[in-house]
Amino acid sequence: MNLALISVTRKGAELAEQIKPLLGPNVDVYAKIERNPFTSHQVFDSLRDLIKKIFPEYDGFIFIMATGIVVRVIAPYIRDKRLDPAVVAMDDGGNFAISLLAGHIGGANDLTKLVGKAAGAVPVITTATDVAQLPAADVLAVRLNLAIEPFSSLKTVNSAIVNGDRVLFFVDTELAEHEHYSDLAAKQNIRLIDACKLTDTDKYDAAVVISDKELPISKPHLYLRPGSLAIGLGCRRGTTSAEILSAISEACSQIGRSFKSVAVIGSTVLKEDEIGLLAAAQQLDVPIEFFSNEQLKKCIDQQKLSLSDFVNEKIGVGNVCEPAAILAGQNSQLMLPKTKYPKVTVAITPVKYRWWE
Repeated sequence: MNLALISVTRKGAELAEQIKPLLGPNVDVYAKIERNPFTSHQVFDSLRDLIKKIFPEYDGFIFIMATGIVVRVIAPYIRDKRLDPAVVAMDDGGNFAISLLAGHIGGANDLTKLVGKAAGAVPVITTATDVAQLPAADVLAVRLNLAIEPFSSLKTVNSAIVNGDRVLFFVDTELAEHEHYSDLAAKQNIRLIDACKLTDTDKYDAAVVISDKELPISKPHLYLRPGSLAIGLGCRRGTTSAEILSAISEACSQIGRSFKSVAVIGSTVLKEDEIGLLAAAQQLDVPIEFFSNEQLKKCIDQQKLSLSDFVNEKIGVGNVCEPAAILAGQNSQLMLPKTKYPKVTVAITPVKYRWWE
């Protein structure tokens, strides 16, 4: 986590200097210009101007100052709990460290505990699930590196947990990594149940489900989506990101999988400068890998994939999306063979590699 440690008093600057080595390697320290006794600290004159400049640059902020000051200075930049950085406020006496913003997804609760330990301060955490020592769906998502879908259901499910409703956690045992997920969940005191038991609706009021599939669930539920799909993609020049994302979404739906489970996109090196494709990968927040014609041809020959004279004429190789999916996913199992959409062709394989290795 890339952290900014900010103080406005001399006492706060001294506390920042004390705890910085205990917070990890990526910590920048900022101090008020006339209250900075350390040459290693970056200085600022206006806190408001500093935050305006650096707020997008860090994963977490530790403010050593009054909580009210922090609230006022960060207020213009708070957007969404999925995107906001972790924010912790601590008094310059080192008595209390308060988790102020992005407690679960942003990691502020964990950061608060770290700061509390470093400064000998009392960590103050007010999120209801933590106070009640109950499992939270978004905490599990962060721990297991899973995407939340739909995000609008997170509040409903976590509220059900806090209010004592029967909320069960399920895992699709057809996922290659399901045992690993179960092990990690157990460390959070969460027991994962085989998703085949989702049909026993009389046993739960709401469900949290780890799966890349679209499942028939009649009760309130939230999906936690693993990055399990590799997308192989070819497109015409000038295809927009919206057209590409629409094709990927339709392709995933066609095989009963979630758009949120896309882990990687593969294509030809001839598309390295394709703005719509690059933008689509950026919007999905997934890597994109470009393969040479030699790599694509070798895969085509090995897997005996079909060829297109038109594609060969345009690209110099007779098939792009299928070998690109196989190479990107490191898996020859085509869940969706080459399928045409407006301006886009898509193929899908499972990803072979595991994110925790």
